[in-house]
Amino acid sequence: MRAYPHWSIRTANQSDRASITALLSSTQWKHQHLDWVNALDLLGEAPFLLALEHGLLAGCLACPPDPPTVAWLRLFAVAADYTPSHLWGQLWPEASVQAVSAGATQAATLLSGDWLAPLLLESGFEHTNDVIFLEWRGEAPPYVPLERGHVRLMRAEDFAFLAEVDRRSFNLIWQHSLDTLRKAFRLAAIATVVECDGQPVGYQVSTASIYGAHIARLAVAPEWQGHGMGKALVSDVLRRFSRQGMDRVSVNTQADNEQSLQIYRRLGFHQTGSRYPVYQIELVPH
Repeated sequence: MRAYPHWSIRTANQSDRASITALLSSTQWKHQHLDWVNALDLLGEAPFLLALEHGLLAGCLACPPDPPTVAWLRLFAVAADYTPSHLWGQLWPEASVQAVSAGATQAATLLSGDWLAPLLLESGFEHTNDVIFLEWRGEAPPYVPLERGHVRLMRAEDFAFLAEVDRRSFNLIWQHSLDTLRKAFRLAAIATVVECDGQPVGYQVSTASIYGAHIARLAVAPEWQGHGMGKALVSDVLRRFSRQGMDRVSVNTQADNEQSLQIYRRLGFHQTGSRYPVYQIELVPH
């Protein structure tokens, strides 16, 4: 535990779940990472820090590395009576030290609001990319035949192959660990793979809600890219959702990922105008 006058910083544990939940439901200063992971499921992992004044929760910050060398900022929340800059100054220095000890060489943040950006920039983060959103609104999806292979539903035994596909298909910060792939599969509405010669060489994972569906992940092994496999996966899932009565499907990708953008545009997706900036920083051992 690290102490300040009237303040303490400590690692969160399972007994803190209720107080963190109350904080998240009551504050306007809340950043939560957009992915498969519920931040409260990270309790017990490091770094997941609480800042307390006179024993009362003032803020929390969690950024356990996943993938193993990237500490995504998964949660930062500040109680209503405190300023984000003060709590960030209390929590981030300690969290970055713990992230390095846990194996992280860099940290990254995907922002859905502007209030956190100045704090990141003051701490040395740089704006490196943007995630943009596109949407399909029920246009008849074309059938995309494959010269080799076929699309089928994902199975649990595919995970090891897909984790390797994921590792080779994305830059480090965008890779999914095997554990994250398992979580994605459990939460998916439709998860499919494209199989060639008896082995998965690409996959997609989509979710669904009352607001529509979302293609949350699309990956094809580098040696199979350019053969229409990504396009076939997207076309197939659009037709599956269409048969279920879904006429609104969203997707997001990096602004500089022209290959993915071409696939979505050719299948009838249009940009929505939503754009989330990505910030990164190299972490230096202390």
